[in-house]
Amino acid sequence: MKRLVCCIIIFLIISSSCSSPKNDWFKIHKIDSRTYIISEPKSSQNNSCYLIMGSKEAILLDTGTGENKNKNLSRAIRALTDLPLIVLLTHFHFDHIGNVNEFNCIGIPEIPMIEDKLSVDSLLNLTNKETLGKSTAKLKISKFLPVGKDIDLGNRRIKILYTPGHSKESISIIDNENGYIFTGDLIYNGLLLINDCNAYVNSINEIIKDSNSKYKVFGAHGKPKISYERLFKIKEAIELYRTDSSTIKPYRQINFFGTTKNIYKIEDISFIVGYTDVFKQNS
Repeated sequence: MKRLVCCIIIFLIISSSCSSPKNDWFKIHKIDSRTYIISEPKSSQNNSCYLIMGSKEAILLDTGTGENKNKNLSRAIRALTDLPLIVLLTHFHFDHIGNVNEFNCIGIPEIPMIEDKLSVDSLLNLTNKETLGKSTAKLKISKFLPVGKDIDLGNRRIKILYTPGHSKESISIIDNENGYIFTGDLIYNGLLLINDCNAYVNSINEIIKDSNSKYKVFGAHGKPKISYERLFKIKEAIELYRTDSSTIKPYRQINFFGTTKNIYKIEDISFIVGYTDVFKQNS
């Protein structure tokens, strides 16, 4: 009898080890039946992208880090929907475009500074300075999406807002029908990287103007869901800094990609002002 029990235990161990490995890289969280968060909690950036579905087509907002070459983002997305899919990038930094080549349809917002970069065969060539990574990127663009106008996904309308400040090309998505805002790297829980203080504040004002306190805000790093009040806290912190930056002392310093950078902290908002210079040598 003991031998039989031992054999059963050994069989179960072997069966378990031979089964398909569990996908523990992408974590899927359901916001509602047509909206999902796809997070990479084990990545270096602890980032999230978003699947936004209508009845006719879907948008995948950002494509993750691509750090785990053994995990396929497109497979995870196809397990959630078989709708025609458009990839839309909030901006072009490495941790938002990592798996982009797994997808056939890449869209860009109709922003002149982005459209002007397209080649005659609709290729968007990104430099190291734009990706903030070791590698350049080449994207084949097949869709152009309007900014500030309703985009109908089929019984669901969303709108792209041009929200620079973190980067020059940054966008956010607002879903007025459901009360959702997807802010990319403009607003999130964690250390903010600010490229342009004036643009940052203007972008937050654009979001506030088109929403209210009942809206749910979702960012690209850390804990995805953000309190709506954080929009105002970040705005006030940046406004205070830009009004009198000479009197605001750094909270501490960090080594940021080999360069020492000051971190400023106003209440619970931490940020770095001017970070892209670190990557100039790669452009």
